[in-house]
Amino acid sequence: MADDPWRWFVALDGGDLDGLIGCAGLLRFDWPQRRVTHRYYDGISGGHNVSIAPSGKTLLLGNFSQQVVVVDAASLEVLARKATMGIEECDYRLRSNTHHLWRDDRRFIAAIGDHLYELDAADLAAPATLLGAHRLWTAHELRWTRDQRYLLMGDLGPEDSGARQVGIFDLQTKEPTVIRLPGTVWHTAVHPEKNLGYAATYSFASEDDDYLHWAPAYGREYIFEIDLEQAIVTRVWSSGAEFPIHLNSDLELWVGDQPKLYVSSGGSHTVVEVDLGDFASNRVVRVMPNAWSRFWSWRQRLRNVLGALLRKSFFNATHFILQTYCVTGGRSFDGVYCARVSPDGRYLVAGNRGYNYLRVMDRATLATAYATRLPTMPSGLHLGLHHSEMAAGSA
Repeated sequence: MADDPWRWFVALDGGDLDGLIGCAGLLRFDWPQRRVTHRYYDGISGGHNVSIAPSGKTLLLGNFSQQVVVVDAASLEVLARKATMGIEECDYRLRSNTHHLWRDDRRFIAAIGDHLYELDAADLAAPATLLGAHRLWTAHELRWTRDQRYLLMGDLGPEDSGARQVGIFDLQTKEPTVIRLPGTVWHTAVHPEKNLGYAATYSFASEDDDYLHWAPAYGREYIFEIDLEQAIVTRVWSSGAEFPIHLNSDLELWVGDQPKLYVSSGGSHTVVEVDLGDFASNRVVRVMPNAWSRFWSWRQRLRNVLGALLRKSFFNATHFILQTYCVTGGRSFDGVYCARVSPDGRYLVAGNRGYNYLRVMDRATLATAYATRLPTMPSGLHLGLHHSEMAAGSA
């Protein structure tokens, strides 16, 4: 069977263990050529997410440096940049426009400060249009329904704590609704045909709500199904602490004869497939290179141990360190932050950040169709794979 061409774009955040403090770049993987292109950008930090315009020609590089960054999808050159501080001031480093929604090939929606705004990618100097208050601490991932009316938002929380809530914004009435949850949600997904949203908990542990020095929490996780019209939770999926679904990143919803939700697990080195029919059945695939290849990742291992010790001490934080190793399966590496289904539904593509590893899998069987280790930075450290998006067609 001939393969349909597609492009997988991944935001890059550099070689540190903490993906929120590094540099900013982009990677493009072209299929079926199996070609990898990447670059980093001066003057931008905290690369986090990529959003693709409907035409597939323009990208927005979401970041933690309070900037709108417009990029050409073919050349990966920056087309325009705009500081968001002139729209709303910010006193918290993680309060930034990390995720975006394209209305068309020019207009897009971003969360800036306490509000949602609409901007023009072709004319960033034009005044931003205020849409309304989102009423969250720090709005993070934004996803919306097919008719572009209901918008589901995750919440990072304030600087010294998490936030156990998600937000729904009605773009018709301009009214926000906040739903309280038993866990903090950073990342969301929305059904492409129904007004249903999905929100997965992102659990972390800290001492005295010190959010800067947090660690992964070895605890139970949830996925909530939310009716976006009624703003209520309709179904709950939950797992015990031993289930490998910690520190999720990309959530991908595939609707076919059997709708599935794919959850990339940045802590547990897995992609988890949850059946949306019974909202219970699941499959788990671990995405890592072979043992010999992992053995030679010593440079990154040393950097990760240093990054961990910058946050926690062996002398008074042993419980946090042990929780982290329970989450990662005893590995000194973080795991899978990006996972998307190809536009034709044939493949599931995933990237392991810690091991700098890319795998293309047959979506039906989860068998490996192609896998490769990615190039490293000049320092020898990994590229820092984070959120990703798919686009049909070739570059």
